[in-house]
Order: sequence, then structure tokens, then C-alpha cells
Amino acid sequence: MKRTLIKNASLILPDRLIEGGWLLIEGAKIAGLGDSSNCPSSELVQIDAGGDFLMPGMIDLHCDSIEKLVEPRPDVHFEPHLALIENDRRMAGCGITTEFHAVSLDDNEFGVRSVNFIQDFIHAIKSESNTLVRHEIHARLEVTSKNGYEIISQLITGNEVSLVSLMDHTPGQGQYTSEESYRSYLRRTIHISEQEIDAVLALKKGQETEIPTRIENVTRLACEAGIAIASHDDDSPEKVAQLSALGVTISEFPTTMESARKAHELGLAVCLGAPNVVRGKSSGGNLRAIEAIEAGVCDVLCADYYPSAMLAAVFKLVSQHIISLHEAVRLVTINPARAVGFGAALGTLEEGKLADLILIKYDRHPRVRRLFVSGKERLVHE
Repeated sequence: MKRTLIKNASLILPDRLIEGGWLLIEGAKIAGLGDSSNCPSSELVQIDAGGDFLMPGMIDLHCDSIEKLVEPRPDVHFEPHLALIENDRRMAGCGITTEFHAVSLDDNEFGVRSVNFIQDFIHAIKSESNTLVRHEIHARLEVTSKNGYEIISQLITGNEVSLVSLMDHTPGQGQYTSEESYRSYLRRTIHISEQEIDAVLALKKGQETEIPTRIENVTRLACEAGIAIASHDDDSPEKVAQLSALGVTISEFPTTMESARKAHELGLAVCLGAPNVVRGKSSGGNLRAIEAIEAGVCDVLCADYYPSAMLAAVFKLVSQHIISLHEAVRLVTINPARAVGFGAALGTLEEGKLADLILIKYDRHPRVRRLFVSGKERLVHE
């Protein structure tokens, strides 16, 4: 069994930093770690970290960047398998070792967000055995989609997904507080005509009466299967409480501080976007992630649409003295791992856990020097 010693590293633990530390990888797992006083000296392979940071690989619960790799321009499509390979390299370079691809189930409302795409993409992941990082499916159900509702039930019972979220992009609530804001988004994003937007709105409104039953059935199925459930764009404490009672345990992108506080109070993992931290604001004019972190009501940061923002967000929070380094790292490692039931195997530098690791050099910006997944070195940038 291969044994690799990483020495002279600044180990980022959940509650502290160990400078001049070491970590031993044995096979797929972490076999030991400590400070310089008890560093092993006779291992087969040694890596000198040169004082750089060693932290757990990041776990991203929500990123839809795969959609832009499949359809980089309107009606310009590439095969899902090619997009997966491109995305895999990108995630590795960003330090993400477990990626939950946020793939939507709706009625072709936003380009590739369709039943056909999620099935094709699942097949691409299953058929590719040599990816650099771990790929999971986060199935996002647009609750106004009859087709999506039928398919997500099959995906859950077939154990095809690792996370489910419930979305409602009907104008007048959530992310789109007015019909015009929704229309504007569609015009900018997928460049469809006003007549086509009218058709989308008519389809959504025609399904409104089915939404409560769909939410109840999907949450029941997911709970029975042991799959984590997220709500999306929560805009009121009342909505958070209703969904929590149905088994939702993650609140993605709450739009107001009141919603985030309620979710935190009820024990939900509050997930906000790392780009929101890096840019200092929400792209939709909603809750600022930094304010939620300062208030202690943000538990998880995700890539959302920009994978490199995750590591950048961690170090921005530290450089601006908002939280400590180990607290910032928790937002992208152990907290997301626990939110989806992966905490026993991933998310911390701890003996017995899988050796998903990233070695980070930081000067003006953080840069991934090395990346390990299940003990195997997947990326080396010296």
C-alpha cells in the first residue's frame, strides 16, 4: 500500500492551524497527522510543502457551470461527456474535490435545463471512470414542471442523485419579485422572444395548483431514500418553516436576512454563493453573503456559477478579518459535507478519513499546487 508523507505544511484543522505540520496518506485514507515534534522520517514518498497551507478538498454543493460548457451560446451544443471532462479539469484546478452538479429539471425553461440533459449527463458521469475529482448529481426540480416531477421521482428511487432541491421561479416571489424582473432575466440569458416568454409564464401558472402535492411527494421520497433536500431562494421565514417541517435541511440562497435567520434557528444549513462574497453583493440584489457570515447565519459557501470563487472567498473573508482561516475553510469543507451526509468520510484533516486534500500557495491570491482525491495525487502545479 502506497504511503505518502506531506511535511512542513500549515495544516488547516476545523478549530485551529498547525504550522510546520505533517500528514501521512496510506492508500486512500489519512493515516496520521501532527506537528513537527513527532513527524515520521522514513516514509516511501515525501512531499515538502514549503510552509504552504494543507486543507481538505472543497465540497461544492451547487454549481451550474456545466450548463455553459454544454451550451456556451444559445443553440450551440456540445456533448455532455466532453463538457464533463472540461468541467473536471476546471474543478480540480479550483481545489474542488467533490462536485455536486446542479442540474435542473424543468420544461426547457432555461436552455439545457431539461429532462433529457440530466439523463444524458448522468450517463456521461457513469461512463467516465478516470475523472480527476468526484462528481455527484444535485437534481433541481422546478416545481411547476410536470415532466421534471415525474423524472425526479424515478431518479430518487433509482439512487441516481445525491442532493435534491426545490425551485419555484414563478414571478412574484423568491428570486423574481416581479414579472418584469423574470422577463428581463430570460431576455438576457436565453434570448427568447416576448411571445415565447408569454408561453413559459402561461405554462408555469397552469401548474400552480399542483405545486403543494409535488413538494410533499418529493420530500417524502427523498427522506425515505436518505437524500438531503434543499429549498431555493427562500424569501420569508414562513416559507422556511413550512419546508423545514417537510424535511428540508438546507436553505439555498435565502433572499433576505430574516429567511436566513429563521433557517439557522431551525437548524437548516444556510448555503450562499461564493461569488456573492468575492463580488461583495448578490447578482440578483438579494442578501449579501458577507452580512450573513458576519451575523453567524451562513454555514456553507458554494460555487453557484463560478468555481474559482470558492477558494477566493475563503481568503477574502480572512484578509478582511471577517472570520478566521479555519472558520472560513469550514464553510467549504466540513459544513457542506455534513449537510449532505458525507461528514463521516470527508471534510476534515482527520485520521481515518478519505485523503481528499489540496495544498495551497498563497501570496496575493490562493493557488492550488497539489490535489489528492482518495489518496491519489491528481494535480501537480509547482
